[in-house]
Parts: sequence; C-alpha cells; structure tokens
Amino acid sequence: MASANLISITAACSSRSRVNTIGVVVDKLDIHKTRGSSYSVTFTIKDCDFDAPTWQGGLKVKYFNDKQAVIPTVQINDVVLLRNIRISFFQGKPTGVASQNDTVYWAIFRPQVGPGGNVSISRGPIPFDTDSNEKKRAAELLAGLRGEESPSALEPSPTPAPVSYQQPSPHAQPSVSAKKWAGLPFSLIQDVKVGRLTQLLGQVVKMNTYDSNKTLIYLTDYTSNSSLIDIRKDDNESGVEGDEYGYLSRKKQNWPGPWGQLSIQVALWEPHASFAREYVKEGSLVHLTYVHVKDDHSGGIEAAVHRDKRFEHKIHISLVSDDYDERARDLMERRKAYWKIHGQPSADPKKAEKKAEKLKQIKPKPKEDNREEGQAILPKPTARKQTNPFIKCRDYGIPTRDLDSILSAETHINHISDGITYKLPFQNVCYRPEARVVDFYPPNLEDFAVQVPFNSIISHDNEEDLGPQYANWEWRFCLLVAGTGPSSRQEPEEFMKIFVTGSEGTHLLSLDADDLHNNPDRLHELREKLFLLWGDLEERKQQAFATNNGDDDSWEPIQSSSLPFVCCIKEYGVECDHRRDPDAMVVDGNEGICSQSDCSGWARQFAMFGTTIHS
Repeated sequence: MASANLISITAACSSRSRVNTIGVVVDKLDIHKTRGSSYSVTFTIKDCDFDAPTWQGGLKVKYFNDKQAVIPTVQINDVVLLRNIRISFFQGKPTGVASQNDTVYWAIFRPQVGPGGNVSISRGPIPFDTDSNEKKRAAELLAGLRGEESPSALEPSPTPAPVSYQQPSPHAQPSVSAKKWAGLPFSLIQDVKVGRLTQLLGQVVKMNTYDSNKTLIYLTDYTSNSSLIDIRKDDNESGVEGDEYGYLSRKKQNWPGPWGQLSIQVALWEPHASFAREYVKEGSLVHLTYVHVKDDHSGGIEAAVHRDKRFEHKIHISLVSDDYDERARDLMERRKAYWKIHGQPSADPKKAEKKAEKLKQIKPKPKEDNREEGQAILPKPTARKQTNPFIKCRDYGIPTRDLDSILSAETHINHISDGITYKLPFQNVCYRPEARVVDFYPPNLEDFAVQVPFNSIISHDNEEDLGPQYANWEWRFCLLVAGTGPSSRQEPEEFMKIFVTGSEGTHLLSLDADDLHNNPDRLHELREKLFLLWGDLEERKQQAFATNNGDDDSWEPIQSSSLPFVCCIKEYGVECDHRRDPDAMVVDGNEGICSQSDCSGWARQFAMFGTTIHS
C-alpha cells in the first residue's frame, strides 16, 4: 500500500491510467443509492485556480461501492487524497472512477473550526498510513484555504462546535470599532497584495450591474497603491486619434473621481452580487469581509469576493456608517482632505439624497394660459400602455431597449481605419426589451417539455455499468415576440425568436418540467401560467387551425389580449444550418464554409433568462 509519487490535478486530467493525486473539494453531490446494488458519491477536486468556476480545471471523481461505509463522506473545502484512482474520459472530459472492483484508498483532511487550525484525518476503505509527502501537500492546500503563507501541522482535533452567523442588514449598521473587527486581517488599499485574503472598507465610486452573474464595483478608501490603474481626469470626451472610445488610454469617461491610483475594481459574485444590486449605490460606504486580491489582465491588481465555500449563503458585504465606525470616519477624513486639495469636492451621499427629496416636494408653478381667443387646445398624448404586472424580471442595471433597435444590430457594425466597415455576426450581451408574444412553438403545449437521457459515465468492456441510468424532463420551447413601438405601414413588422430552455424555463414558469402528455395536472398548470404571459393567444391559434383544417401555413402572428412585458434576454451565436460548400478548402479542421456569400457561418439567437411569471 505504499504510495507512488503524487501528481497534480492537471497531470491527472491528461492521464489515461491509474494515478495518485490530491486536491480540495470544490463541488459535491451527496451519497445516494443507484438503481443497481451500489452506493455512489460524486465530487470535484482542484489544486489551483480556485477563482475559476468549479468545473474549470478540476477533476470529477465518482466513487461506487456496494458498502456505503467505505464511500468517502466529503465536504466542501476538504482536502482529499486518492491512491490508485483510474482516469477515464466521458464526453471528452476526464473523470476519476472507483468502481466495485477497484481498490482506491482515500484520505480526507478536514479543517476544523476554532482556534489552533487543527485538522481531522479519516481514511478508507481500510486504515492505512499517509506518508510525509502526502501530509505536506495536504498541509499546503489547507494553508492556502486559510490564506496562510506556511502550512500548519496536521494534528487531530476534537469535534468542532457549530458555528452560526447572521446575514447583513441592508441598512447601514452601527459597526463595531476597528479593534473588534474579527475574521480576516483588515487592509487599506495601499497595503493590499496579490494572493492575500483580506477585509476592505471603502466608498463605492462606480458600479456596473450589466453582468447577470456578478456585479463590478470600483472601491476607494483614498489611499494610493502603485499597482492600481492610474485613472486620469477626463478633460474631454473624445479619445486620442484612432482611439475615439478610449480603449487604449486609461481615461474613464464620466469618472467622478478620485483620480490616480486610488480605486480598485472588485468583482462581487453571487450571493454578494444580488445584495449589492439591491442595496448598494454609488457613494455608499461598504465593508467587504472576504476579499481575494489577484492580478488583472493588464499587469495591475484587482479583487473579487466569491461565494464562501464553508457558508454558501453568507453575505460578505455590508453597509456601514461613519457615524459609528472608527475606520469609516478615518476614510471620510481622507476623502475630505483629498477634495480640499483637488478643489472639486463631490457631494456627500447623505446630503445628495436629502436634496433630491426636497426637489421632489417642490411643486412646479402652473403655466399661464397664453392662448389667443379662438385658439383650439391640442389633445394631450395618450399615456403609454401599461406593462404586464404578472411578469417580473431582474433589473441587473440593464436599461430597457426597443425590440427594433436590438434586431437592427447597429452596435454590431464596426468602423476601422482606411474606411473599412465590418459587422459582427453576434455579440455575447444581454438586453431588457419590452415585447408581446404573437406566436409560439411547438404549436401544442404538450410538447413544451422534452425528455433528456442521462447515460452512465462508466461503460467499459467486460465491466458492469454501475452508474445510474435514467431520463429527465426539461423545458424547451420558443416564443415569437414583437415590439411595442409604433410600426410603419411601409415596412413589415420584425419579430424575434426567444428560446426558453432548461432551468430558465423552470425559473420562468415556477414549474418543474414533466411528461405533459401523461400529466394533465401539470399541463393545466402550464396553460394557466402561459395565459398570464400571452392572454388568449393559444385559443386564437387553435381556432385558426380548426378553421383551416390544421394548416400551419395559414397561421400568421397576431396581437392577443395580453399586455406587453419586460424580460431579460441574452444574445449568443450558433453555427448556421445552411448547406456547406463542398468545394471550400479545409483549413484548421474547418470542414468547408457556408455556401451563402452573405453568411459568416454563425447565426444570431436569443434566449430568455432571469424572468418569472407571478400568478
């Protein structure tokens, strides 16, 4: 049972043999009973690049055995050692497999809560000794999780006491004084270093909430760090020659200050991003308690606040007030000194809010009636038609756009030097259009859910398939929508296809997909939900089919009784379905090009996300 040399996760993923490796658990599925006689557990381990998504750069492990007692019971942030694990490939992705007939030894190094940083170690399927190299590597990974520079000793520890925590309030709290702040070490921006976990307190200069997965904030505490981007004062709106939009310069348009190397970009991932979108504004004072400082793409530094792997629902951002917090008062003093020197003191957030409230209370004076005798009064423009109150979508800070402007794709057209103009086939961007449903596909609601098979990842010659085999149902349908603006009679109205699939369909309908042909109750629930979305569209479509003996070609999109609604959509590209040119030269594995001269080989598509029907 002596161990051979340990190899990295990256090396293990490129291997096709049995290996010994060790890594940190970043994702897991609990132990469950398969359809056969085995129990199974699935987890993913990584030994680097922990800021990337869990599926990127990690090794997925599936452990099967008829005896549940020998299955490793892992938790997030455990360090797991695997000896003699077989690397197989499923759909081109490496997977570590331990089947009933394999003998794969495992050891779990679990960090304990409390002072001392002790570690508990469990081994299986039978007791064995870990060597010094394995213990050293485990200690290094555990030290990295704690943000330490040197590994601590791996000593057994007693059972830890349960830990509790509270979610932050959306209101500024009377935060404790600086000396009582617990957790990670606190740093000023001038002292942050790459690779460290720290706490920061600062004022939000700018926010970017356009990304549905994260929120970007630019934070300053009015201390300078030479590794930050040097933001210059934007004296004019145009950039240098050939750089009209300022891509090459370090100017940031509409930047309110401070300028120089005083602001750090912080990416807030979920669940912290949602908290920031709802409660944080530009000018807010925020306290970040789980900040990871790292290199950015330009050679400087930036920061991120990821999901806490120990406490997944804990929010590591809170609002603070300089009325109670000593460090916040120090920050505001530095802010006051900065603007005194630069001669452009920005408005205090609290005073700005009070001023805005006063302006709202001031009623405008009625205009004098200067009409001449006999002059007719022009009718006031009619109010805009209200939107559907049953359809809610996440704001994400994305402004509402007209559907026609999205379909025109004017932002896809680029002009470069020498008068050259080109158009991108698609862009990976998000929109919030106001639209109304005029048609849907498939024509029968029973076909809105499809069956998706799942095959076992373990299929080897002369071996029993020990993985679970089952099929799942998921939503898959398409909405044809039209804009709500006035249409021209000279030009035909344009429509957009919005695809609704998988989990986004579940989010939209608040219903799990099922076999709608054999589940009349779920079909009825679906029909009631969609009536709130498109009104009597289904009834009108059925009547049209009945009148025309089911002829699909006779159906044309119509305006139903439903109200227009605002939704979130994302644009992406798929390979076009045109016929490929058989005479085209094969270059870099590209089997020919599209036979249509005006096609780039990619088609622009849209999918719905972040939208829900509330009944």
